[in-house]
Amino acid sequence: MIVRRGLLMLLLVLSPLAAQKQSPIPLQLDIKEKQLEELYAEYWRAEYNIARGDEYLTSRPVQERIRMVMSDEKFLHDLKLTRLEGPSLRRRRDLFLEEAAYTKISNDPALTALVESITRDENSFRYKVGDRQLTRAALTDLVAHSSDPGLRRQAWEARAQITAINGERIRDAMKLRNKLALENADELFSVFMSRRKGFETEELFEWFDEIRSQTETEYQALIKRMGRELRVDTVEPWDLEFYFSAFTNDFEQQRFVPEQGWTVTKKLAASLGYNLERLPVEMQVADLSFPGAAYPIVYGKEVKILANRYSGIFFFDRLLHATGHALHYSMMNEPSFLLRNNYAEPFDEGLAQVIALRLYHPEVGTELFGLTREQAELVAEISRWKTLFEIRRTMADSLFEFEGYAEPNQDLAALYNRIHTEYLGVDMHGTPVWAYNPMYGSDPIYLQSYVVGDIVAHQISHTIDREFGARWDYKAGVYLKKYFYSRGAEQTMDEIMQSGTGEPLTVRYLIDYLIRMNRRGITLNKTRSCLVSQQHAANSDR
Repeated sequence: MIVRRGLLMLLLVLSPLAAQKQSPIPLQLDIKEKQLEELYAEYWRAEYNIARGDEYLTSRPVQERIRMVMSDEKFLHDLKLTRLEGPSLRRRRDLFLEEAAYTKISNDPALTALVESITRDENSFRYKVGDRQLTRAALTDLVAHSSDPGLRRQAWEARAQITAINGERIRDAMKLRNKLALENADELFSVFMSRRKGFETEELFEWFDEIRSQTETEYQALIKRMGRELRVDTVEPWDLEFYFSAFTNDFEQQRFVPEQGWTVTKKLAASLGYNLERLPVEMQVADLSFPGAAYPIVYGKEVKILANRYSGIFFFDRLLHATGHALHYSMMNEPSFLLRNNYAEPFDEGLAQVIALRLYHPEVGTELFGLTREQAELVAEISRWKTLFEIRRTMADSLFEFEGYAEPNQDLAALYNRIHTEYLGVDMHGTPVWAYNPMYGSDPIYLQSYVVGDIVAHQISHTIDREFGARWDYKAGVYLKKYFYSRGAEQTMDEIMQSGTGEPLTVRYLIDYLIRMNRRGITLNKTRSCLVSQQHAANSDR
């Protein structure tokens, strides 16, 4: 019996390998996709639990098993040469070959070990400000909400503490990724990743230039307004985030209560006809080294959200953004794992941002948060200003990364500060805060997808407003699901946008949103006086 049971187990293990050797290429591709789906579910569960604080868990073993599945050189050779019938099958073939190159780079054992060490230190690190030890979320809140400019400066400068821990390891990771990309894709890692995400670097930089040049007047006016209303001769980097939150300090903490976050999110989703109680989505709050995330454990069956312990509007912004991801992962309706898993990253970011943008519609502010109409309009207008700043900062973050990969041996702190001074118009004071951005270590060449995601989101939002009006209901939800949230990688991002909005991807709607600064003529005298009095009192107390 023991011998017979052992033979049976051996047959179960060997049967998928035997099937691949004896079966036609399409069937072998089916088998490998099924293996990948199971392995990625294991990987995402591990990453989810690591982010929640499991210090003893590692995803390296499953990453190695993924690499083994994707490194079957005979299958890759045969897949390239086999004539396949039908556009869907050919699309899956192209995605598998691209995924194989990516996996050989990203799942290299030395690289995964290095990235894991960087991420663990980011998750566990506590920032010292005075006699306090702060989590990343607490440090972010201090920079954004403290009316004491001296304390804000200390908190902002504390960001450099993680650079001392992780800076050189991130540089090593950049060098190793370049080496692996040249070996497996014959190009720099940044160039390979841009193409994998659905665009060429030249196209991306053209979008950046267009956004920057067409919003330059508005941004310079914003910086002047900051200086005037904060009563400072020179706007400093630690003033930027505080400026936006200070307008809403008198009601933000009372109306935007994190403990009510999931209840409010479910109500917002329900207005579109989406029942989060019935969709396979679970939400947890945790101390994270990143703003938040959604994990596509099994598309359509199991999706998990992690929200960071922020406060106020920013907590809801990031929770709704993660919920947009979760809706996409829950509603994905593509016929194979590769077509579900290999969507264009900026498209996915755009679908996340579509939901986050609802937070800034006055109707949502009054109905879900109990704001007065004046408060809701203020939140909407401040969001527009803050988006102008955030878009420029993210473009600077992204450009730093592309230039860093082009020459990793250069002074990365000097590079980062030069680009950010150029884009944000503030002196960075030589402070090496660049490694505070966790994406450089764990999710390289991702940041540009936030900018392109905003382009996607504003184009989709414009289409829904045009078709259904500003107050979205279940009809808007049906449209969003049909043309966007159910879509994966069967079509390219441009093809999906053409189908759903009637035109290719364009920066026009994002730029139009950004240059309509205060066009409605909202009166901010009361809130401006409140902001100035906070700043003046803090300066007097020092």
